[in-house]
Amino acid sequence: MTELATVLTIDGPSGAGKGTVSRIVARRLGWHYLDSGALYRAVGVAASWANLDISDAAALVRCTFDTQVEFVERAEGELRVLVNGVDATDELRLETTGAVASAIAAIPEVRSALKERQRAFRRAPGLVADGRDMGTVIFADAQYKVFLTASAEERAQRRHKQLSQKGVCVNFDDLLREIMARDARDAQRTVAPLKPADDAVVIDTSGMGIDDVVARVLDLLPAPATP
Repeated sequence: MTELATVLTIDGPSGAGKGTVSRIVARRLGWHYLDSGALYRAVGVAASWANLDISDAAALVRCTFDTQVEFVERAEGELRVLVNGVDATDELRLETTGAVASAIAAIPEVRSALKERQRAFRRAPGLVADGRDMGTVIFADAQYKVFLTASAEERAQRRHKQLSQKGVCVNFDDLLREIMARDARDAQRTVAPLKPADDAVVIDTSGMGIDDVVARVLDLLPAPATP
C-alpha cells in the first residue's frame, strides 16, 4: 500500500492569519499548498458570472464540477488564482465573495463535490492545507493539525487595515458585523462546522506577528533529517 504524503492542516476563522501563515510555511518546507477557501470562493465567483441562484443546489454542484481553478505563484511569492482561465484573485478577496462562499459552503452537495478535488492536492513531499474543515473532514488523518484563532475585533482590525492600504473604503463596524455573522454561520452549519479537530494545536494569534506564528507552527514539525 502506497504511503500517503504528509499533511499539515491549518484551520481557523476568517482573519486569523491562516492564509498568510500557510503560504509561508509551505514555501519554507517546499511543500504543496491548498487554499480550500479559494476553491469555494472560485465557485461563488463562477456562479456569479453565470448569474446562478445560490439557493439552487443542483446548479451549484454543476458549477462546481465545471469550474477550473488554478493556483499560480508569482516570482515575488504572490499567489494568484485563475478561475476558468481568468485571474480572479482580487474579486475572490472581496467580503461579498467571502459571504457567498460561506453560504454555498453550507450546502452538503457542494461540499461533497469539492471534497475529492481538495484531497487530490495531497502529493509528495507534503501538503499544507488551509481552510475550515481540513483537519476535521478533508484530511482527518493528517499527521499535523493547527487551529489558528483571534478575537473578532482583532480580525476586523486586520482586515480593515488591509483594505485601507489597498485604497478600499470600508466601515469598521460593518466589517466586524460581517465577520461575526460569518463566524456564527460557519460554526452553526450542520455539515463540517468550524471547530478545532480534537487533536489540533490551537494557537491564538491575537497580538502576535506573522513571523511568530510561523515559528510556532514550524516548531510543531520534526526537524528535517541531516544529510
